[in-house]
Amino acid sequence: MGQRCAIFGIAAAVALAAAPALAQSTDTPARLSPPPDVPRYATMIPPATDDALIDRAPPIAAPTTPVTTEPAAPPTDGLTRLRYASMDQPETVTVTGLRPSQETGYHLGTGDTVRVTVFDEGDLSGSFEIDSLGYVRLPLIGQVSAAGLTTFALEDRISSGFTQGGFLLSPRVNVEVTTYRPFTIIGEVTKPGEYAYVNAMTVPNAVALAGGYTEYAAESEVFIRHQGETKGQEVAADETTRIRPGDVVRVERSTYWSVMTILSPLISPVATAVYLLK
Repeated sequence: MGQRCAIFGIAAAVALAAAPALAQSTDTPARLSPPPDVPRYATMIPPATDDALIDRAPPIAAPTTPVTTEPAAPPTDGLTRLRYASMDQPETVTVTGLRPSQETGYHLGTGDTVRVTVFDEGDLSGSFEIDSLGYVRLPLIGQVSAAGLTTFALEDRISSGFTQGGFLLSPRVNVEVTTYRPFTIIGEVTKPGEYAYVNAMTVPNAVALAGGYTEYAAESEVFIRHQGETKGQEVAADETTRIRPGDVVRVERSTYWSVMTILSPLISPVATAVYLLK
């Protein structure tokens, strides 16, 4: 019993002696923590000091002068065409293969049938044929001269008729050809005569409608007389030569058969005499 009391006494004395040291151990984490300018790990980068921030160069300011850009000028070699309506110049297309002397605009004439459309005015619209005098007769405004005009010119003339007559304030008129006047082909073809015109017709098309060439025909060229002209023109009889409505196409006899036609009256008596003298 006495030994136990002695042991407890010694332990109590040791505990009382160690109490101040334990109290001071609570400040150890603050004393062991690294200063703020020292990284805690090897992979960290030390933070910049105030002096480093001051010495750092200021960022480059954005330019204040306005910057303008201009589109590249179009090429002048004629190889590249402008393709869109928003560009300065419209796209142009050159059609090759047609005779330079042929007109691209079609002029109306006797025998043509046109469809006249007056928008929002169904009673004034319809199909009308150009008569022998070159007039087309329309509701309200009566006869309107159409021969020799393009469809665009006829539209303007019809619009003016409705406006000047006091029938419509702002008429919108559209004119299109529905049936073209026929053309005529004569000469050395199987079936010469008058035939209905087909849009974009060429000389081979016209000859085919007439049954083809005869054995006496000159197949390399033809003579074409346009409506209103007094003399025909010799042109190539191929796909590059277009036929117009109202044209007169003449296929000539070849030179050989033309000469034989002249000599045959002279040759026949001689040939008969030679035959009889045999």
